[in-house]
Amino acid sequence: MRKKLKIAITGGIGSGKSLVTEFIENSGYPVIKTDDIAKELMLNNDRVKKQLINAFGDKVFFNNVLNTKFLAEKVFNSKENVAKINSIVHPAVIKKVDELAKQLFRSHKIVFVESALIYEARIEDKFDFVVLIHSDGKSRLQRVLEREKTTEAEIKKRISFQIPDEKKLNLAHFIIENDSTVEELKSRIMFVINLLKSIAN
Repeated sequence: MRKKLKIAITGGIGSGKSLVTEFIENSGYPVIKTDDIAKELMLNNDRVKKQLINAFGDKVFFNNVLNTKFLAEKVFNSKENVAKINSIVHPAVIKKVDELAKQLFRSHKIVFVESALIYEARIEDKFDFVVLIHSDGKSRLQRVLEREKTTEAEIKKRISFQIPDEKKLNLAHFIIENDSTVEELKSRIMFVINLLKSIAN
């Protein structure tokens, strides 16, 4: 019987996860993106919405749209608030990921799940393998500054709530270094994909 593999793609903010997942998708593999699921649940799941309002106040939503700026300011000001939002959103996201993976396994042997917080949420055991996208701090900062209207101080604050990459390097099954060209990155991804394909066959 062929083995089905659920693979986590993780890495700190600005590490290059989006580029990696885009390439994986273009190679014909499904990628479940937990950020997209979390946003969808915060917008449309009545239970999650109610819990967010109870935890952070009515300003979480403005004209029934998630007030991401307000929420980010609230959340990234204390470890307590980070833990609070995670306790609201993570269980619902995990449940949805499991449902989607089950559906995708009907037609795919390998399903990827992109999430920045695999180790922070302590869900690494839900995956057959964890792939860490690693990049140095300076490159990560630069990437985020280029794509978002934010400050270096804000990015560093968000990074401070994540487990340092140094610890994740010892935990991940595969490490893809994003420290060279896009072509080199693609080559490294393909190497890992081919290894996974050989395990799944």
